[in-house]
Amino acid sequence: MRSHAKHNARDARVASTDFTEALASQARQAILDAIVHICSADASAPRAALTVERAHAPIAPARLARAHPGDAAAREEARQLYERCLVLYRSVVRAQDQGIGVDNVGAAVAAFVAASLGALQGTPVTPDMLLRLEQQLDGIARLSSHWEAAPVLERQAFFEQMALLAVLIAESWAQAASQGGEAVANVRRAARGYLQQLIGIDPDHLALGPDGLAARAPAVSSSQAMG
Repeated sequence: MRSHAKHNARDARVASTDFTEALASQARQAILDAIVHICSADASAPRAALTVERAHAPIAPARLARAHPGDAAAREEARQLYERCLVLYRSVVRAQDQGIGVDNVGAAVAAFVAASLGALQGTPVTPDMLLRLEQQLDGIARLSSHWEAAPVLERQAFFEQMALLAVLIAESWAQAASQGGEAVANVRRAARGYLQQLIGIDPDHLALGPDGLAARAPAVSSSQAMG
């Protein structure tokens, strides 16, 4: 019986990892689509949002806390921090979703990308900028084959991770701005790592501005320009 339990736990971890990687790939493709089609006629056409039914109890905070360094007390402190970030996301960032019982996954990915790039580039994220980014990233809804096949628990965990990290990065950046260069560097390092690990994109190739996402032109040295 113990052997079966071990196999089931291992299979669950593998399925969770596969799903996370698949969703990350879909999010990455949506970002690329957003850049490629930024000037297309249908770029702002409304599409059905990708949503998931809200979990009765948070899932992602405990999962993320388990990977946190330190002892049990440190992991519990991290779990509570992550839960507060998730509450802030739902009550402040997406207060308009409070009464509908579902969470908007595309909006959470947009908030995560905006917070991360905003920290890396020192760009304040305005409501209009975030709305434009949400419109660009609704392409996630068109890449949802893995999403529809995945357990609801994994879908909710993915949303929660994007949402709480969006708040964590934004709040950390706001604090770091008044704490000096080392704090700023730490937040930027974390934001870069999250973008690369969770979505698999190189933030050096992206720019965030009033029109949302755009491809960043590679830097040209003075010697190259002269040559």
